[in-house]
Amino acid sequence: MPITYTVHHGGHFIHAVASGTVTGEEFVAFEVAHAIDERVIAPVAELFEIQYDAMKEITANNVSAVLERRQQIEKLPMPHSCAIVVSYSDAHAWDLANFYAGMVKLHYPENVIVFGESGIARMWLGIDRDDDDSTSTEQR
Repeated sequence: MPITYTVHHGGHFIHAVASGTVTGEEFVAFEVAHAIDERVIAPVAELFEIQYDAMKEITANNVSAVLERRQQIEKLPMPHSCAIVVSYSDAHAWDLANFYAGMVKLHYPENVIVFGESGIARMWLGIDRDDDDSTSTEQR
C-alpha cells in the first residue's frame, strides 16, 4: 500500500508515510483504517509525511469521500493533533492538505497543520525522531 503507518507510544502516536502514487481508494482506506484501529488511543498525535507527487491522483472529491466515510464509522472521533508534511515544491499536495485541514476543523475534534519540514512538525507534535523506534507496534 502506498500509505503505511505505524503506531507508537502505547497507541498515542501514529507515523504515516505516503509514497509512490496514492489512489483515491487507497487514501480513503488509509483514513478509515487508522480511524478504527483499536491500537490507537486518545489523545493521539499523527505525523503524516507525504513524499513528492505521492498525492498527484488525489482530488478534493477524494478528501470529501474520506469525511463522508468517517461520518459512517461507529467509533467516536478522538482528540487528535495531525501534522501533515508536504514537499515545498508539491503545490497540488499543499492545496489538498490545506483543504483537508480546513474540512476536518469543521467536523472533528482535530487540529491539523501543514508543514514543509518534518523536524518542525515533530516539534509541534512533541515527538522526537527517536520516538519512532520506541514502543512501535505492527505496521499496516
